[in-house]
Amino acid sequence: MNGRIPIPEVSPLIRKYVEENILPVYDGYDKAHSRSHILSVIRQSMDLYRRLSAGQMDGGRRYDLDPDMIYVIAAYHDIGICEGRESHHLSSGRMLEEDVRLKQWFTAEQIQVMREAVEDHRSSSKSWPRSIYGRIVSEADKVIDLDTVFSRAILYAKARHPELPDEEIFRISYGHLRDKYGDGGYMRLQFPDSPNALRLGQLREKLRDPELMRREFSLFEVHPLEPFMPEGARVLFLGSFPPPKARWSMDFFYPNFQNDMWRIMGLLFFGDREHFVVKGQKRFDYGSVTDFCGKEGIALYDAAYMVKRLKGNASDNFLKIIEPTDILALLTAMPSCTAVASTGGKSAEQIASILGVAVPPVGGSTGLLLSDGRPLAFHRMPSSSRAYPLSLEAKAEIYSKFLESTGFRF
Repeated sequence: MNGRIPIPEVSPLIRKYVEENILPVYDGYDKAHSRSHILSVIRQSMDLYRRLSAGQMDGGRRYDLDPDMIYVIAAYHDIGICEGRESHHLSSGRMLEEDVRLKQWFTAEQIQVMREAVEDHRSSSKSWPRSIYGRIVSEADKVIDLDTVFSRAILYAKARHPELPDEEIFRISYGHLRDKYGDGGYMRLQFPDSPNALRLGQLREKLRDPELMRREFSLFEVHPLEPFMPEGARVLFLGSFPPPKARWSMDFFYPNFQNDMWRIMGLLFFGDREHFVVKGQKRFDYGSVTDFCGKEGIALYDAAYMVKRLKGNASDNFLKIIEPTDILALLTAMPSCTAVASTGGKSAEQIASILGVAVPPVGGSTGLLLSDGRPLAFHRMPSSSRAYPLSLEAKAEIYSKFLESTGFRF
């Protein structure tokens, strides 16, 4: 959550300023320009700095580089996305130059070089970067991984054209990848002997096979539900991701009739495990479930916004999280929420990673403070899946202790 990376070459004062004042800005940006992306660019920029300083790249040339400048350039390179995607590189450069705090660490000449480097980082730019610093951030900003670039293209196409069917979304996203990364694409490597060169060659080979790309496209899934956040929500339950639609018995969270979440709630709150089951049918009562959650202040969503389903089942073992849910944004929208509960192992790992804490044991919890000063308890519940080796009654006992600790009464 704090975004700290061990970078001994960079001034601690500069790092502290960036970590406390610049990186948090990205928490409100889209997934392609989030804090996690910025941290990735920082890591790759510093790796390139070390290679170039040691003469291990760019044909063996050894560069005398300023690591503080490289760190700041990477941290600011997308800060201007708030003013629009098309000119964000220019806005980012201006915002870096206008940051008066940087003047205590850098000369006017250094700030000018950093601004130009930020302006020059875009892959679609027709001009070569004006300095080695621009080449570094431009190279570090390149994500050459099929799952990452394909998922981003899909999300962008869906956001721009929500009305289009999947076949058209595939055509648009695949076309974008070929235009950018394919043979003759507009993306250029700044260093032909950088680690990106091998990855680009591998990606291009896959892009030449339209049937392979169509199969890959079919494996990506975007979360089909909106977060359920009733007014005054006290707790947030987060699973991993919904099962395939064919397994749904209602259009809501934990829809699989074989999942015991709503039987656990029925047993705890009504003394009847079948309370939310429609009599004589193998489905849950959507109205009763949503009314109950709204009345009790129970919010629900999942730890993943986009996944790659490697097998056509509901098992977490075959889910690859491509885009995690912005859990911090959900919590910001629920000022009364003081507890988050994972309902599975994969969701527990994802939540812990985002919150910056250790994964608690099943039935355990850990506490932390959010950026607004609110105390938050993170609880790990046993999975409500029938595959989890505990009886429904034993699971209910653990859920009961968690809910009682948060102020619920049965």
